[in-house]
Amino acid sequence: MLTIFEAIILGIIQGIAEWLPISSQGMTTLVMLNVFDKSLADALPIAIWLHTGTLLSAVVYFREDIREIISQIPPYLKSRDIKEKKGSLITFLLITTIITGIVGLPLILLATGMGDFSGKFATALIGVLLIITGLLQISASKRTKKREKPMISDSVIAGIAQGFAALPGISRSGITVSTLLLRDIEASQALRLSFLMSIPAVLAADLGMGAMGLLKFDLASLMALFFAFIFGILTIDLFIKAAKRFDFSKFCIALGILSILAYFI
Repeated sequence: MLTIFEAIILGIIQGIAEWLPISSQGMTTLVMLNVFDKSLADALPIAIWLHTGTLLSAVVYFREDIREIISQIPPYLKSRDIKEKKGSLITFLLITTIITGIVGLPLILLATGMGDFSGKFATALIGVLLIITGLLQISASKRTKKREKPMISDSVIAGIAQGFAALPGISRSGITVSTLLLRDIEASQALRLSFLMSIPAVLAADLGMGAMGLLKFDLASLMALFFAFIFGILTIDLFIKAAKRFDFSKFCIALGILSILAYFI
């Protein structure tokens, strides 16, 4: 259970960190483990729930894209052109969401089942995953080939990458954008695809955790969602532009090293 103060702080952190490739889930989980004295089993469902607030921010920000996708669903369903469907954004989102669930659900169940997992060890593990995210970003930034449309293989690989973001410390935006860049997708398109594919994935995660009884709906959880949404709205445009201009890989790696060192203190 969260206090109102804890909920507000976590919502603010989520709203600010979600748009940067530094793992907002890792940030909120680290705070819950080391400041609010939560177990990993308690912290992970809360960290995933916080994404719902920034999901709503993304829906508002990408409302034109979402409206266009919805308008394309009837002709998509009617179309018999397999080649056209393969290159469709709807196909990309369907495949990434399904693959994300297949990969991510077992990882969520594994992590939430670790009730006796020590906070210090969990912090060190998150540090390792942050370093991996940073190294992926460095590798992806060296790619120079560019294309706009993702292929079926891109959808599968991006879905697998997003599934691993169920682990706190693996930045969802960082690993998906890096993966798409490594697949030679143009940078601005990779960022757009990454945020669009997060919307159905987060909805599916919420439904899954709700069905498993992992979500607790109370005033504190609603306050956390509200502040994540508000700060997400306030920062999304600024930080999407910042993510295009600045190299956050070093920040990921530095924070990861600090998290590992904390294990020995």
